Amino acid sequence: MRWVVGDLQGCAEPLERLLEEIRFDRGRDELWSVGDVVNRGPDSAKALRLWKDVGARGVLGNHDVYALLAASGTWPRKRDTLDDLFSAADRDDLLETLRRLPLLVHLPAPCNGAEDAWLVHAGILPGWSDLERLAAEFNAGTHDDAWLQSESVSAATRVRCCTPEGGLSRETGPPDACVEPYRAWDAYYSGETRIVHGHWARRGHYRGERTIGLDSGCVYGGPLTAWCQDDDRIVQVPGNRDTR
Repeated sequence: MRWVVGDLQGCAEPLERLLEEIRFDRGRDELWSVGDVVNRGPDSAKALRLWKDVGARGVLGNHDVYALLAASGTWPRKRDTLDDLFSAADRDDLLETLRRLPLLVHLPAPCNGAEDAWLVHAGILPGWSDLERLAAEFNAGTHDDAWLQSESVSAATRVRCCTPEGGLSRETGPPDACVEPYRAWDAYYSGETRIVHGHWARRGHYRGERTIGLDSGCVYGGPLTAWCQDDDRIVQVPGNRDTR
């Protein structure tokens, strides 16, 4: 089975509960992350190690970007919960696992009756129509600090509300909080392949016509949500206490 899990954000215990709930078999199953494996929750290093232990598959999230740039000194540290990760003996190996993550991934249908999907942390801009080409372009090259600060990385890991031209809003509320000319990014998406994403905790888990959102605010006390691509099934387990 191929599972895609929503934003972990340093919540190791919910991930452990999820793996037990779905009877995850490391030799048979796959676990993919929609990004934001670390930060805000209490156990960034533990969550990252556990995810790494089951394959470290997924895409880059904005909190992963922050962790990498804060660790290198490129960005100043703000209020975060990364002390355990930054002081870990295996810090460099854990951070390198994050740095290697792609921005956009195509997940072909794993079995008959399943559907293809694209995986991205936040979403795609209205002008991003040829996703195969863009994925090859975005994911190529050295994932250095300059790449982490590029416009494509920023858009794919941060977009919620945007304009038809791709201008980003700072709005973090649900889609009905987007003020014209901004609309939820998926309102512009007309592709046939489903996009699975995270990032939008205040929107919660939802299913759109061509999208699935998996960020149900696990770090804020909501459930941890996972989608099984094989049989189009959602599983949720209790999340962390509210850490805001």
